[in-house]
Order: sequence, then structure tokens, then C-alpha cells
Amino acid sequence: RFLMASLSIAPLKPPPEGEPLGCSPSSTMDTLRPPKPAGATACAASAHHAIRIAPDGGVLVSGCSALHEEGEVFVAHLGLGEVWGAPVASPTPLNVPGLRATAAAAGSLHSLLLDRDGAVWSCGAGWEGPLGHGDEATVPVPRRISSLAVAVQSIAAGAAHSLAVCSGGQVHAWGWGRHGQLGHGGRSSVLSPRRVEAVSPPTRAIQAAAGCAHSLLLCSDGSVLQCGRAAACAAAGAKQDDDDDEDEGEDERLARDVLRPRRVDVAPLRVVRLSASGDGSSAEGEGGRCFRWGVWREGEAGARG
Repeated sequence: RFLMASLSIAPLKPPPEGEPLGCSPSSTMDTLRPPKPAGATACAASAHHAIRIAPDGGVLVSGCSALHEEGEVFVAHLGLGEVWGAPVASPTPLNVPGLRATAAAAGSLHSLLLDRDGAVWSCGAGWEGPLGHGDEATVPVPRRISSLAVAVQSIAAGAAHSLAVCSGGQVHAWGWGRHGQLGHGGRSSVLSPRRVEAVSPPTRAIQAAAGCAHSLLLCSDGSVLQCGRAAACAAAGAKQDDDDDEDEGEDERLARDVLRPRRVDVAPLRVVRLSASGDGSSAEGEGGRCFRWGVWREGEAGARG
């Protein structure tokens, strides 16, 4: 059990397998944009919790997590001030002074909120740094990320990493980075927002999306960039983790990860929005056409429609 002190909690211990909850290749974490409830201007959901943004900027949360201890569940990512407790069945408003949100993103055990001034707030489990506060403490009430001193227009949350697209087109990434999903060229976790140097003029990002262990960026010219776990970044027909030889080790699998943003061939689709779920990616084009790649729960990859 963790003791609360100034709304920061001791870091959660990593699970035995060494990867954050919801980050395994077989994870069913769902970060696709859910249907917008009546009366909400924006919403986000993971496999276990949901966030709704009301027209006045208020935030309503519900759900729980897959992390259990002594009959209680981890709920710090709901932002209601508790670390462990009972699932929240009905949408419940947050009471955070100064927070008027316009967008939200939901990770496995953390939540991001974008306010009307372009600032990003976060709460939940801090293991591997997805909250962006410079440490791994658990934060049960949304806290503004003070080191992100730029106006942000788009946010995304993976299982344990976070992305922010700034109004000038720059991208900041932080949190768990074992598969290169932060786009910094390495595998280290990052505890505070760090600019992705590979995304620089004339390349300008306008939207981000994140799966369990990969990241997607939509650029102003309609192109798409990706980085992260190899299975998620594989193109249609490429070798997937499910096809790996039995004698292929972890080092061989890691060697195929994409550590810096790389362009995805989605031609002739003119992309208007990106989504990600688990190790799968989806690009929605003008007229509702869609291109999907990576690994999807139903077993399909790289389907065009």
C-alpha cells in the first residue's frame, strides 16, 4: 500500500516480466477513439477507463484498471484523489482548480488532459515516466506538466508513454521507451517531455496517436510517420511477431524495432486522422477510406478499404 504525500505516491513496482501493464505484444489495450457520448465535446478511453470532456471544459471519468491489490483496484489514473479503491461505475466530475479541458488521452494506467491554454495535465501511475513530471511517482489528481512550456494542440497516450504535438508542429515524447516508441533514437525511458529532433522543419506534425508500444504522427502534408515496436510498424505483408521463428530470441525481435520516426506508405490515401490500438494502426482518409497495418486483434493487418 502506498502512502499519499502532497498528492504524490511512491513509484509502482514493475511487473515481473519487466514491461508496463498493457504493453505485451498480446495486449488488448484499446486506444481507438470511442464514440462521443451525447453532451460531450471530446472523449478518450483505454480498455478499463473512460474520460469525457463537457462543453464547459469540465472532465468526467469512470472505470478502473487491471491492476489489483488486496481486493482493491488501482484508480489513480481517474484523477479523483485516490490511488486504490473501487471501480467508478458512473461518469464522475473532476474538481481541479484551473483545469478547463478540450481533449483527453487514456493510457493503461495514466491519463492526459489538454486545457484551453494549450497546457497538458497528467495523473496516474508514474512508472517509466509517462506523467512527465520528472520522476516516477504516482499522481492521483491531475497536475500540470510544468516543463512542457509550449502550446500543445494534440495529445496521445500509449500504454506507458505520452506524446504532445505543439502548435508549431514540433513533437514532444516521454515515458516508457524500450521499443523506440518515443522516437528519440534509443530505448531509454524519459521522465520529462523531450522534443523529438527527427520531426523538424519542413516536417510539421498536426496530430499524434499511440498504441501499446508505438507512436504515429500525422504531418501537415498528409504524410504519416511511425516508430516503436517492430510488429506494430510492419507494413502489409511484412513479417509479424506472430510469424517469428521459435528460435528467434528477444535481441533479434528488438533489432527490428523502429527507433526514429519513419514514413509510412499510405498512398494514394490523403490522411485526415490517425488511430492506434495495441500493435495496430489505422489511417482514415478523405471520404472515409481507411488503411490499416500492424497487428489487429482479429488477425488482419494492412487492410485497405
